[in-house]
Amino acid sequence: MDMTDLDDVPGADEPLGGTDLALLARVAELSERVDPVPEGLVERSCFAMTLAGLESEVMDLMVLEVPAGSVRGDASPLETRTITFTHERLTVMIALSPGNLPGTVRVDGWLAPTGALPIVLRRPDGDLSTTADDDGRFVLEDVPRGLASLLVEQDDVPITTPVIEL
Repeated sequence: MDMTDLDDVPGADEPLGGTDLALLARVAELSERVDPVPEGLVERSCFAMTLAGLESEVMDLMVLEVPAGSVRGDASPLETRTITFTHERLTVMIALSPGNLPGTVRVDGWLAPTGALPIVLRRPDGDLSTTADDDGRFVLEDVPRGLASLLVEQDDVPITTPVIEL
């Protein structure tokens, strides 16, 4: 018997009964105990599907620089990364540096060509929005570390960066 052919399975076209539901609940419980869903997988999957569902043009990641760290007065290393994304119609450069709160980053960004455009930082736990000034500069402070992507709406066409780790 072919397991994909349910015509030969007695009761396959009948509604589920109480015994069936109890058995399925027990299988789900055992599955969760033996092979639980990895922490954060659901959020990351939803985030990836949201990004994939966007009808937008994706920018290319061009440059990733990690300058040598310096030391603050509290002797903690100062981490700064500069990332540049390019598209035929827009370039976005961002500098990531430690935020004011633990576990956060400050995102300083610049657009070229310049312009007051809406900026959305898309994250699994929600979006953060701002607007670039006339010179194309924008700042997002105290952004929690994790996966993120920038979305810039230029001439009513959304342009998004690849997902990066902040």
